[in-house]
Amino acid sequence: MSEKKIIFSLITIGISSVVTQLVLLREAISTFSGNELVIGVFLGIWLMANALGAFLGSRYTHKKKQSKHLFFGGHLTLAILPFLQLAGFRGLPFLWIRGELLGIGSVIFGSSLILLPSCIIFGALIPVGSCFFKNPDEAPSLAFITEVAGDILGGLLFSFLFVYIFSHWQILMAIGFLNLFMAILISSFKLWPLPISLFAVIIISTPLNLFTLSWRTPGQKILLHKNTPFAQLTITQSQNQLNVLSNGIALFSSQDYRAEALAHIPLSQVRQGAKVLLISGGVLGTLHEMLKHQLGGIDYVELDPDILSLDEKIHKVLNHSLIRTHIGDGRIFIKEAAKKGLLYDCLIIDVPDPENIQLNRFYTLDFFQEAKRILAPDGLLFFTLTGADNYLEEEGLALNRSVYAALGKEFSNILLLPGETHYFLAADRPFLDIDDELRKKKIPITWLLDYQLPEISDPFRIDDLKNLISQEESFPNKDLSPRAFQHLLNLWMKKSRSPKWLIPLIFFSLAIFFLLVFLFYKVPFITLSSGYAGISLELSLIILFQIIFGYLYLWICVFITLFMIGALIGALSAKKWATTAISHLILPDTGFILLSLGILFLAFFYKTLQHAFSLILIHYGLIPLLIFISAVMVGWQFVAIARRYTHQSERSSAKITGSLYLADLAGASFGTFFISLFLLPKFGLMGILLSVIIVKCISLIILCKHSI
Repeated sequence: MSEKKIIFSLITIGISSVVTQLVLLREAISTFSGNELVIGVFLGIWLMANALGAFLGSRYTHKKKQSKHLFFGGHLTLAILPFLQLAGFRGLPFLWIRGELLGIGSVIFGSSLILLPSCIIFGALIPVGSCFFKNPDEAPSLAFITEVAGDILGGLLFSFLFVYIFSHWQILMAIGFLNLFMAILISSFKLWPLPISLFAVIIISTPLNLFTLSWRTPGQKILLHKNTPFAQLTITQSQNQLNVLSNGIALFSSQDYRAEALAHIPLSQVRQGAKVLLISGGVLGTLHEMLKHQLGGIDYVELDPDILSLDEKIHKVLNHSLIRTHIGDGRIFIKEAAKKGLLYDCLIIDVPDPENIQLNRFYTLDFFQEAKRILAPDGLLFFTLTGADNYLEEEGLALNRSVYAALGKEFSNILLLPGETHYFLAADRPFLDIDDELRKKKIPITWLLDYQLPEISDPFRIDDLKNLISQEESFPNKDLSPRAFQHLLNLWMKKSRSPKWLIPLIFFSLAIFFLLVFLFYKVPFITLSSGYAGISLELSLIILFQIIFGYLYLWICVFITLFMIGALIGALSAKKWATTAISHLILPDTGFILLSLGILFLAFFYKTLQHAFSLILIHYGLIPLLIFISAVMVGWQFVAIARRYTHQSERSSAKITGSLYLADLAGASFGTFFISLFLLPKFGLMGILLSVIIVKCISLIILCKHSI
């Protein structure tokens, strides 16, 4: 097979790898109602399987004819297998009892079962392809550069074209056609009937998209399913009830009795003509209930404009003269309102529990400080949190304590109403009697007054819950130290009966794998550490972006693509200018340390940058630039160490390529697991960045004392 064909083939593999990864990641998030832990486990398995593939691929490169057959079979497999993987993620809940909460064991087992086959193929074909390059000294660098170029093209196609036009199934169809075309290009005429037949199979598979999608919501009619810039949005109908799900997380439903509590409990505390700000959830009933009060105006903020379309199907309240609708992130709206000097008498937050970093931002001390700036002196903040009718177990109690502690640092008076859902009211003034105020206003309410309120407003239950929450001091939930997110993860693991030994076993297995790669496969520690540092800095900046701006669904594709562009530029630069000198390896290590310190500085001081221009600069300039720089260092160091390694080793170029890919992916895989399962929940962003500094300081010491 000619060198030109292998280059096109590796580019196709890169495109397929990134696009398939992004599609399946989104499907995994929806299947497991995903948070950063699910994302980390998914990426960790993906990288680990690719590392295994790189190892296996380097074992089967001694015969070029055999390698050519591997490429042909690989392209055929990569054309069909992603459809089975997508259907696998949608059908995973069928492996467990219907309605059972899927835990971390289900995430790891299910994701491994689905991802391993294609990931091994992706990883194996890179070292296999390197044996076709004529110059063995440059083969590892050329294989890396070519594959990364394909990654970039895949990321650009997905981020700026596919995600806006096609469904996930249609995206995989495009990737399937590309791989089948490549299989025809590299094969002889007598083998063409097989890829041509698979073309027809892919074309007639289109009806399976909605069929497999319905597996997630059995018994419900899917009214809308689409990718938006903010989430994978699904709207279903069950009899007369509409349900809204974002990335598999149930946001709200119509005909939900909670709408009365969300509207009338806080509004019982405000005077006639009050100005109210509602963050999310309004169109499914909350706004309808709020309009029963004599208010001076309602500002309603919703992140995803597609949710607003439901108003025409339900209460049709958005055209009311008192309601002003705003599309955007709630926290950013509050920051802008504070700069304009706007004041509200009541702020109602109607978002799900802090199940991920994006949602956790509405339950932190940092948010409560911002919220207080837009409240009048006697203004009220209201939100809900998961509770329990009778027994609040340890992690649920810790979750409420961390939020309560953060709230208590900003507000002098907190009323906590008990029940299956806990209702938090916070102000710097005494509270009025909810039942008396609602009866005085003669507002037509059924469920809240006659059934729910007598139970949740029982003074003995209120005092008992307050004593339980406040009897033990707790660390307040913060943006950079997401304690509530950690406790909710622990609660999820308890409710799903995830075994306690599973996470320690994962860490032990990863550590053994890490050491085996280093000791027995004879690869430099610097390559392992760069894989860890690169993924850690990328994830840190993505998390920081999510903390500041909230929405990440579309931008994660852009950032991954940007990282690949930086890695390619770094690799090309090293190929042109780097030598085998130790100094060309020390430079990136120093850069990793300085970059980690810079991100730490930005994380601590971003709250002081409240001007619109500063936020735009961080959004479109600083964070993308830092991601790009970190990727440049990864690409530079990979090629620089590959050049030095090939000069010192007598092994074949394919085996060197496989060993370096194995080391880089092993470090990145360990990083994703370690960050998502341990560092992020327990130590937040600071813990991740400090770990990078420690690892790269060790790498620097090795470089300064020894030659690799």
